[in-house]
Amino acid sequence: MNLPKFCSVVTACLLISLLAGSTCRGQAQAFPGKDFQAIYDRLLPQIEKIPIVDMHAHPGYWDDTDVDAMAVDTSDLDPVRSRLTNPEWIAAAKALYGYPYADFSPGHTKWLEEKDNAMRKEWGKEYMSKMLDKVGIQVSAANRVAMDYLEGNPRFRWVFFVDPFMFPFNNQNLAINPDRAQFFPIQEKALHRYLKLAGLSELPADFAGYEKAMHQVLVLDRQQGAVAMKFEAAYFRSLANISDPPREKAEAIYNKYRAGGTPTQEEYLLFQDYIFRSLIAQAGPLNLEVHVHSAVGSGNYYHLAEGNAMQLEDIVRDPRYKSTIFVMVHGGFPYTSETIWLAALPNVYLDASEFNTLIYPAQYSRILKEWFELFPEKVTFGSDCFPYTQEVATPSTYWLAVQSAHTASAAALAEMVSEGEISEARAMEIARLFFHDTTARLFGITPVSAPKQ
Repeated sequence: MNLPKFCSVVTACLLISLLAGSTCRGQAQAFPGKDFQAIYDRLLPQIEKIPIVDMHAHPGYWDDTDVDAMAVDTSDLDPVRSRLTNPEWIAAAKALYGYPYADFSPGHTKWLEEKDNAMRKEWGKEYMSKMLDKVGIQVSAANRVAMDYLEGNPRFRWVFFVDPFMFPFNNQNLAINPDRAQFFPIQEKALHRYLKLAGLSELPADFAGYEKAMHQVLVLDRQQGAVAMKFEAAYFRSLANISDPPREKAEAIYNKYRAGGTPTQEEYLLFQDYIFRSLIAQAGPLNLEVHVHSAVGSGNYYHLAEGNAMQLEDIVRDPRYKSTIFVMVHGGFPYTSETIWLAALPNVYLDASEFNTLIYPAQYSRILKEWFELFPEKVTFGSDCFPYTQEVATPSTYWLAVQSAHTASAAALAEMVSEGEISEARAMEIARLFFHDTTARLFGITPVSAPKQ
């Protein structure tokens, strides 16, 4: 045997084997390894230390009518997790109020009502801020018709509704189902409120005056600290095929129906399309983001397809609006895999609100993993807190949203680390982007550095 030659062959084989193994270890795997749980256990406590900036929320007392510009009394069937029978709501009450019971029977909820009322009385205007402290939120968006008792509170950033500007005429023919029959009187009331803010008691005599009033309201709201305008248009009409009509056509419709009468469906849609685009065009120069409801909606008559965020692709790709920041509120759920690709555009972001308390953390983490693998700097936390009832009010919905996001994001990032996609250091960078830095930058808040160990 030629020993030197044999050794050379063995050495070469070993090198090839080592190189091959090294190459394999450098590739991302299709499933997590046995180290997943240990990685998760390391990431979760670090993630829980990140102060949160909430992109989307409706903070308010349970009896507050200004938390939204539309309302639905009932839905035929709510998802399991959002029902009052979900024991997580009990856990929220225990964490926030020290609730001593294991159910929401009438006698027991009386204790919760009295406890919450006592805290509101003791804390006054600081009530909401102290609740933010309890759940780990530094700053929260406030989607509200008006800020009221939150005005001037540095912990909240106002997001106001602009849909009422789209519906200044007789809306009787638009109330095609019980949900919309509830919606439009609220829109009309909000529009009257906006006109009053602009110094008007009725619709202006001409379209130029109406446009001026709209702009005045946008400017005044921005001066009062608003960071975004919000469209809930999908509740009132389809987002599909939004046209691009000339101003002259919108003006003719306004002049025709300002004093009375009912527009045809074609006329009213054209007018709405013009106002929709006009508001978006003004948002960028005023440094107002545009938040659009783009997901499953409340009530019994909401059309998922009509609210699909992909219907807005032509809008967000329009170069005329390149200076406008768009946030697809609720991330287009359940069309999250499609909507994330809109985030490839420099001015489009997604938030993970609403569905974070409709679905459980296991499914939530799968959505986040897909988003984190594609455009991690373009997706943000949102609680979608809302004062549904006295039992499930703003604090409880904040709490469950935060708990869900912590566990779901830790699971998603731990899988990515275990599968060889990212390092643990990068996982924490993504977590900070999601929970704080991206929204902080958009809201003009100084980003955080890595939390202290």
